[in-house]
Amino acid sequence: MKKKLIIVLMVVLCGSLFAVSQNFVTAQKIVENFLNSKTFSKNIESYFELENTYVFQLKPTGFVAVSKDNDVFPILAYSFKNKWYQNDREKNILIKMLNDDIQLRLEHLPLSQKEKNREIWQQYLSNQINFDRPFQQWPTAGSTATDGWVETRWGQSGVYNQFCPLDDSGERSVVGCVATAMAMIIDYHEFVGDVSFDNSDDYYGGWSGEMHIDNDYEERDYPPFPELNVLLNDVADHYENGIELSGTNKAALSFACGVSVEMMYSSEGSGAWTAMVADALQNKFDFESATHYDNEGWDFYERLSANMMNMQPAEISIYTSGWQNGHAIICDGYNTDDYYHLNYGWGTSNSSCWYLLPEGMPSNYSIVSGGVMNIEGGAAPLHLYGNVAVNGTSPLGTYIKFEGDNYAEIYVENTNGNFEIPAIMEGLYTVTAFKNDRIYFQTQEIYISESNNFVQINLTEFDEVTGSVDAPIELFGANIAFYQDDELKYSGTANENGYYAIADILPGNYLATASWENYFETKSVTIDSQNMTVDFEMENYPADLALSYAKSEDGTYSLITNYTLTCAIKLTDAEFAEGDLFSKMRFKAPMNSNEGEITAQIWESNNLLSEKFVENYSAEEWVEVDFDNFIQIESGKEYYVGYRINSDTADLAFHDAGPRVIDKGAFLRTTTWINLNADNFNYNFCIEAVSISQNYGVLNGNLQLNGGDGEIENTVVKADHFSARPDVNGNFILFVKPGIYSVEFSLIDYETAILLDENVNQSENVELENVILNYAPASNDDAELEIANHKLHNYPNPFNLATTISFSLNNEQNGQAQIEIYNLKGQLVKTLPTTPNQEIIWNAENSPSGIYFYKLVVDGKVADTRKMILMK
Repeated sequence: MKKKLIIVLMVVLCGSLFAVSQNFVTAQKIVENFLNSKTFSKNIESYFELENTYVFQLKPTGFVAVSKDNDVFPILAYSFKNKWYQNDREKNILIKMLNDDIQLRLEHLPLSQKEKNREIWQQYLSNQINFDRPFQQWPTAGSTATDGWVETRWGQSGVYNQFCPLDDSGERSVVGCVATAMAMIIDYHEFVGDVSFDNSDDYYGGWSGEMHIDNDYEERDYPPFPELNVLLNDVADHYENGIELSGTNKAALSFACGVSVEMMYSSEGSGAWTAMVADALQNKFDFESATHYDNEGWDFYERLSANMMNMQPAEISIYTSGWQNGHAIICDGYNTDDYYHLNYGWGTSNSSCWYLLPEGMPSNYSIVSGGVMNIEGGAAPLHLYGNVAVNGTSPLGTYIKFEGDNYAEIYVENTNGNFEIPAIMEGLYTVTAFKNDRIYFQTQEIYISESNNFVQINLTEFDEVTGSVDAPIELFGANIAFYQDDELKYSGTANENGYYAIADILPGNYLATASWENYFETKSVTIDSQNMTVDFEMENYPADLALSYAKSEDGTYSLITNYTLTCAIKLTDAEFAEGDLFSKMRFKAPMNSNEGEITAQIWESNNLLSEKFVENYSAEEWVEVDFDNFIQIESGKEYYVGYRINSDTADLAFHDAGPRVIDKGAFLRTTTWINLNADNFNYNFCIEAVSISQNYGVLNGNLQLNGGDGEIENTVVKADHFSARPDVNGNFILFVKPGIYSVEFSLIDYETAILLDENVNQSENVELENVILNYAPASNDDAELEIANHKLHNYPNPFNLATTISFSLNNEQNGQAQIEIYNLKGQLVKTLPTTPNQEIIWNAENSPSGIYFYKLVVDGKVADTRKMILMK
């Protein structure tokens, strides 16, 4: 039995290395592992099935083409910038290319290459993809709009063929792919030399031989050579002055390229030999070099990859089945996975992509027949040399990038630190080099020119920035932060002795801060090879100034379940002083921590400055959140302090009984700040922003409740917008700015008490007289009780286009009632009169998707309010 089992296993394992037609599930696994290897955050959206290929459309954009047979390399083509075009298959060169290329590979690849491809399939399926060398790409990934050197995609019709001849059918001829690709390459070099045409350039240019360029220009409606020369002079002027070409310029250049290669014109398809492009570029457009090579021998792809590294796009010929089987396309990129970037030059109906060209195929059996290479005209790129030196370690593997008007990158592959970049344009560059996750680093500026084409880079070790924090408190956990351009770049914490170490801080200028409890220091620092220590002596900010607009809690603001937004209050110069620091915030929890998620936040206008996830809280308790890094308050700016919430209960925030502090007391945010309409929501959120300060006074005292069962710790003590709550014994401490205040004490169902004209000076502690709040519950109005059971609701909710609102009122009330509908901003959207059957249909066809509130209004009074959501 064991022996048989072993034999079966061997057959299964070895069988996977035989030629097998692959199904969709296997192909999908290949794509998923390929995307993982590229660390791209893209997902499969859909797929298309071709004759020999599965093509997977990616979202948000991109595609991957996978062979159906494991005799062929799994990933044939991909793009992370362009979507797959499945329509217009007759004109889709990429579809034709994939079908014919894979068929040729299946028929003519050597057995050794097929066996190697099967092994690669197994590596992809097991997610063990091996790469022989560090990944590099020319041009550098993300440095151009198309991923290739050529950043345009010209077409053969539209503006491009407006100067091409009319054919015998009276239709305008198309440009021809040979001329389109040639014109795009000329446009890339921005150089046309001293191009002109005369009678020596005349030729017969129709498939039937009856079109005579340029003798029949009037009959066939195209510019004669003298007129074309004027148009080309304008093209040259545009290039010399750095002006983008107009549609007329592109049409003139496209036609000129066609004439230069003796294009055979037709509206059904124009054709010429790609080999003629090399001669035309040199002899007509004054290019320094251009050579046509047939795809014969081992050196074709070696030349092609070298051209890509040298910033030299090539025009290559491909052949597919069908009557119109020849195509000229642009190859304008290469990467170390041996993919070439192809630009098909047929507008946007063909997706430029990375393609695994069929290297190693026998002569005359490759889809690629040849190409024009070594194309150089106008300003030529420079060859750059350099060296990297690192004390105490090898420079091998150092990554270097050059950023300026152009972009280049390279890995050091020599132990002596020497490197070369075969092509880089003249200009000013910022050079950044690092090794071992930036422990060794250097950045510098260099102007690269013909006389300055060598760069020396000396890496400095930046293992970590260290320092100490000092203050008369326990220092364990003190937060250290380094900011650039108001953005937090690096952070860390101190140990019990006040020492800290933060790894991999790059050289540069920073704003450094130390924050802990009520202590803080900030300083501007420069990190470089001579300065990697930053010490802090924190100052005390004794006061906790709690800023709030709410009085005692009176109810909750609710929407719908599982809807994420931010609830906040707004603070301006009227509430705080420059130099104070936001250190924490407080809020009354509208739910339990297992019923949703809350993240405390501080915003400056639309810029999120700090946030912290809140854990372990209970509904109706006050929660205090300490931010890790304090935020310095600047005058003239508006701040929003609150929390982002997603609630299973639909309760989002506690609020007081009002009235609203206008334009400050209640804000919502989904994508922008919304001032909750005070006419309909006349209250303030129970949120406190706490700032620490050195400019303060203290009001303290005791209050007691007389009667009722109120909880004394829910009492709100306010002096202007400064707020405090007493402990269970009624003792309170209220931090304020120096000044004269009326101190107000409020609690629902109790009389409000006010102490007038309380004066407090800088750092003064003022003892207030004791306060007693008397129980005084609000009485209910009989009329309100009479309409309380109104059963207001709508169905469906959420809804699309229309929903039915129903309610319950007696006949007398029904005649005095109406339904009012408001949007999230509190704006009245619709007023609907009630009906005898007490059901109203709201047709929201002309209203946008979103959250709406509807109110039952009886005799001018709001009887009830509900929420609904419109989803179109």
